[in-house]
Amino acid sequence: MSEGQTRDASAYAGRPSMCRQCGALVGAGESDCTMCGAPSTAGMPREDAAAARRSSLHDHETMRFVRSIVSRPATFTFVFLVTNIFLYLLMELSGGATGDLLLAYGAKLNYLIDHEGQWWRFVTPIFLHVRMPGLGPLHLLANMYGLFMLGPYVEKLYGSAKFVVFWVASGVVGVVASYLTVQPALAASSSVGRFLFKGYDAPSAGASGALFGLVGVLFVFGIKYRRELPEGFKRAFGTGMIPTILINLFIGFTIPFIDNAAHLGGFFAGALLALFVGYERPGQSARVAFFWHALQFASLALVVAGFGQVARHIGNFRPNFSNPRETLSQLGASPVN
Repeated sequence: MSEGQTRDASAYAGRPSMCRQCGALVGAGESDCTMCGAPSTAGMPREDAAAARRSSLHDHETMRFVRSIVSRPATFTFVFLVTNIFLYLLMELSGGATGDLLLAYGAKLNYLIDHEGQWWRFVTPIFLHVRMPGLGPLHLLANMYGLFMLGPYVEKLYGSAKFVVFWVASGVVGVVASYLTVQPALAASSSVGRFLFKGYDAPSAGASGALFGLVGVLFVFGIKYRRELPEGFKRAFGTGMIPTILINLFIGFTIPFIDNAAHLGGFFAGALLALFVGYERPGQSARVAFFWHALQFASLALVVAGFGQVARHIGNFRPNFSNPRETLSQLGASPVN
């Protein structure tokens, strides 16, 4: 920097200046605008001031976007959280979320779908979780943590109606993928076969397919809208989701009882939906088309109808409230997704 530029910069260092972001007056010696928080460029070399203004603009855009999105409700994220936890506790009070009791509450089993026509087992597993041997409710806790972290973003970006459709549709596609990949011959063919296919028919349950659907939605969202998103959202979503996806695929490859087909089915379902469905931009009217409300109602009705069938066929596996301390201490194991 030349001597003249140094003198100019030092001359402005002790004077009040105007914030280039919001127009407010910034006092002499103050490093940030007290109104909007943008850094003051008074006294900075020209190149540094230009860089500071660019950074401030990006941060301001990010915060404006975040404030607009965060102010929206995430009602059904917490409805689904409570529903999953409630059903897990009911199973524990019925004797433990495992084995025959897991089946009674609606876990997927190909045999019962094929020979008994129990169609609801494509839907109900989305809301069920397995008590793992020695790990208790870890399956439930891991999936509910994922829903708590990702669900509000998807619901606030797309709205509650679309979120419900994303969750149920991705979950059902994940269960269908699990159903189709019970292929003993293919499971024994190679390590890739063992990753995708299952060597035997066993009870399967879990919200992971629906959760991976949310990952797929955010992955496509970040790429599809990369030109209009602020920098912070570009880094978090889109290609920023790749490490999360790869880590989960690696976990699925190394742990044999994880239902990888359900995960991949849910992910691709969510990604495909996000390709064709738009999100609600900041400042956009909150009106939702009747079509999406109808799909939301149909999705919830499907879930209610599924668990209505569970109630009809539950037999002797109803909850026991007489001694909850004893029943909650029981352990069990079953394949999870």
